Amino acid sequence: MRRVGSCGLRLVAVLLLCGLPVPFGCGKTGPAVDVAPFEAAIGDYLRQNGMALKIKAVREGPDIAGDSATLLASMTHEELAGASTVWRFSFEKRADGGWIVVRHDPQ
Repeated sequence: MRRVGSCGLRLVAVLLLCGLPVPFGCGKTGPAVDVAPFEAAIGDYLRQNGMALKIKAVREGPDIAGDSATLLASMTHEELAGASTVWRFSFEKRADGGWIVVRHDPQ
């Protein structure tokens, strides 16, 4: 008797052995981008604008295109646990190579 799912596992194994992309995962290639400078820029932006929020989780990005970047983050209250909201942050590269938030858009 054949087990359910064994055909799918065989297909994945064959694709991996042949060096072909497996049809799951994020599909992105290349080196991972360090999120820390972007999280620090968001923290600065929130403090400068008097927002009692913090990053709960980075959902997407950062996606860098030249001297600009975007990042999608789940935001929650700085001190209270509970509900969160999702914001898309836009960044510009500073002269010193760091990043600064130039806007945010609730999603």
